[in-house]
Amino acid sequence: MPLITLAIATYNQAPLLRGFLDNYLRHGSGRIPLIVVDDGSTDGTWELLASTAARVGIAIHRLAHVSAAHARNHALRVCATPWIAFSDTDCLLDAGYFATLAGVPARFPQAVAVEGAVRPAPGPKPPFTHSLHNPDGGTYATANMVFNVAQVLALGGFDEGFTVNFREDTDLALTIIDRRGPIPFCPDLVVEHPHIPRSFFPALRGAYTSQDRVVRAEIRLYQKHPGSYARVRHYPDARGTLLAWCRKYSALYLKECLRYLFATPGLSGTQRLRGLLPAGEAMIVALLEQLCIGAICASQLGKIIGLKSP
Repeated sequence: MPLITLAIATYNQAPLLRGFLDNYLRHGSGRIPLIVVDDGSTDGTWELLASTAARVGIAIHRLAHVSAAHARNHALRVCATPWIAFSDTDCLLDAGYFATLAGVPARFPQAVAVEGAVRPAPGPKPPFTHSLHNPDGGTYATANMVFNVAQVLALGGFDEGFTVNFREDTDLALTIIDRRGPIPFCPDLVVEHPHIPRSFFPALRGAYTSQDRVVRAEIRLYQKHPGSYARVRHYPDARGTLLAWCRKYSALYLKECLRYLFATPGLSGTQRLRGLLPAGEAMIVALLEQLCIGAICASQLGKIIGLKSP
């Protein structure tokens, strides 16, 4: 019997889920059980899961839409093995990942959690895309984390007060570090996170709502972990992080776009021209999001003043 199960929580990502399932069927089926929790998707995710799982025995669960934290807690509760690994719908897992994952419980028998590496696709990051880069650990992203089920449930699992898919994984990691000790890093447990294009008009429409949730999640993270917050952020407290976002959020996107368009070796002139439109879209969205962050921080000023470390 396997000691570990792989789980993902997915919400309205049917095209990406199809790719994830293809990789699992190619490299992991028959070696590591898979739980997929559909967090109330409305885009055909459930139909895709039902047709795939019936053929290969994947355990699928459908919930009313709440949050990624809620969906992952459900996976923890229904997991039949003593260990569970989480990844994300937009990650690619190869044969080496599954071979390494099967040995994690024996390699780290005393650990509450184990962190794996996350690498982007080869090549420069194109403008207006989402990706994740965690080659050396310290990010604790559920794109590649392994947990001892009983011990994590005893700590309360993921905090469902994080209502957006942001910082709930960091919060659980800091809870483990604060109460149980360090989380070991396994460098050969690797997933690939491709560069996923963002959509311009949905990003514009959702700018305020998404940034409001992000700011509130950052505040919650610091309030829960004032002593260990600096482990995972560039600033010692949430006030420093939020003020930095107000000052230079869009500048970081500008730097990323310019690096791709003008400083990336090997790009053809056509590739650079094709990057102009998404670069422009990225800057427009980044400027709007920065304005939203400033407005949200102004509305939360009384709370933010108290977020400075002693």
